[in-house]
Amino acid sequence: MKALKLFSDKTISLVEIDEPNIQDKEILINLGSCGICGSDIRNVFADSCKPTSKLGHEVTGTIVKVGKSYDGKHYEGKRIFVNHHAPCNSCYYCIRGNETMCDKFTDNIFPCGISEKIILSEWIVNNQSIFELPDSMSFEEGSMIEPLACCIRGWNKISFVKGDSVLIFGIGPIGILHAMLAKIYGASAIYCIDINQNKVDFCKKINLGICINGLTSEIDNLVNLNDKLRPDLIIIATSDMSVLCKSLDIIRKGGTILLFGEPQKEIDVNLDIGKLYSKEVKIITTYAATNKEINEALQLITKMEIDVNKLITHRYSIADSKDAFEKVHGKNDVIKAVIINN
Repeated sequence: MKALKLFSDKTISLVEIDEPNIQDKEILINLGSCGICGSDIRNVFADSCKPTSKLGHEVTGTIVKVGKSYDGKHYEGKRIFVNHHAPCNSCYYCIRGNETMCDKFTDNIFPCGISEKIILSEWIVNNQSIFELPDSMSFEEGSMIEPLACCIRGWNKISFVKGDSVLIFGIGPIGILHAMLAKIYGASAIYCIDINQNKVDFCKKINLGICINGLTSEIDNLVNLNDKLRPDLIIIATSDMSVLCKSLDIIRKGGTILLFGEPQKEIDVNLDIGKLYSKEVKIITTYAATNKEINEALQLITKMEIDVNKLITHRYSIADSKDAFEKVHGKNDVIKAVIINN
C-alpha cells in the first residue's frame, strides 16, 4: 500500500509498504481523506517547535478490520473521524485542564495519516477517540473536524463577550475557521489580516469581515484607533511571530492575544514587556484539541453552522500527495488541500 514518508533529511516520498497487521485490540481503516495541516508543511519545509516524523492527522476513513477483542459487526463498515491522540484524563495535567500536556497525548496512528490504510491503536480505541460520521457529512468535511476543534479549544480558553471585536493575523484555513467562529460567537467586528493578497481576496469573497493586506498602510490605521475601537481579541493564526509585537501595539488596553499559530523552533521575539505590563494585556497559548472540542466541532459541521466546504479549494489523490505538499507550501491559490483515497 502507499504511504507518504518524511525522511530525516526532510525530504518526502510516496513509498510502498506492506499492509499492516493489527493486534487484538487495534482497528484498521481505509483512509477516506486527510487534510494537509500547516504543521505538516512546517515539519517538511521549516523547523517546527513540535516536530514529528508522521505526516497527516486530520483523518477520516472506513473501518475494514478489527482485532479479535472487538465485535466486527459493531465496527466494520462504519465511516469515522479519528482523533489521533488522547489524554489519560487522570494525571496532574489532565485534572487541571491541561489535557494536551498529558504524557499520553501522543500520536497513536500507524504509519501516518496520509496512508491508504491506517492502524488505530488500542489507546485510541479505548479512549473513545473514534467518532462516527453522519451520512450527510463527506470524508473531506470530516477532515475539517480536527482543525476546527483546535480553534474551539482556543476560544474556550479566553473570556469573550458577545459584541467584542476580533482581529486575526493569518487567514489561511485556521484563520478562516477562527473568523467563522467569531461570527457565531457574536463579534461586533472581525478584522482579517494577511500578507497574501490571494487569501485576502478569498476572505472578501466569502464575506468574512474587514479584510486587509498586512503589507499596506491600512494596518497602520488600526494602531491609531481610539482605544475603545481597538480589537478586544487578537488571534495569531500564523507562524510569523513578528506580528506579536504588532498585536501589542493594536490591542486595546486590557485586551487578549491568543497565540494559536505554531511558531518555528527557537524563534526569538523582541517584545516590549513594559507595554505588555502597562496595558494589562493577556497572552494565552493553546495547543491541539481533546475529544470534548472534537464533539463540539462535529456538531457545528453537522448542523452546517460552520460550512467547511468553503475552505476546501484543492483535492489530491494519495498518488499526488508529494505534489500537493509542494503546492500548499508554494502558497499559490491553495486555501485548504485534502488528500483523498480514491
